Amino acid sequence: MPIIKTADVEFTPGSVPNTLRRLLVCPAGGSGAITLGELIMEPGAELPMHTHRIEESMVIVEGEATAILDNEIFNLKPRDVILVPAGEKHMLANRSNKPMSFLFFYPSVDVQLERV
Repeated sequence: MPIIKTADVEFTPGSVPNTLRRLLVCPAGGSGAITLGELIMEPGAELPMHTHRIEESMVIVEGEATAILDNEIFNLKPRDVILVPAGEKHMLANRSNKPMSFLFFYPSVDVQLERV
């Protein structure tokens, strides 16, 4: 059973400005069926509206987030959990003045994003 020490996994620039990302559980680390990662969003950072062919779950770790799930707006705080059904459009933003981070989980190693 692999143990991942998060301090040993470096962040890399995310796919949108003002974000940092790291994959904690993925095929490179031996996973055959799940993906788990962490994203840090600086103030003003925003993930665009998108969908996935699979479910996604997110846990807010630090800071405050604004999520839009299928056109409904949610304000989230640490330890709040989001479950996004497959195919549902969603986005996440940091509209606060402090960094925000969250963990993301997919029940697959084949994660594809489609912007809408």
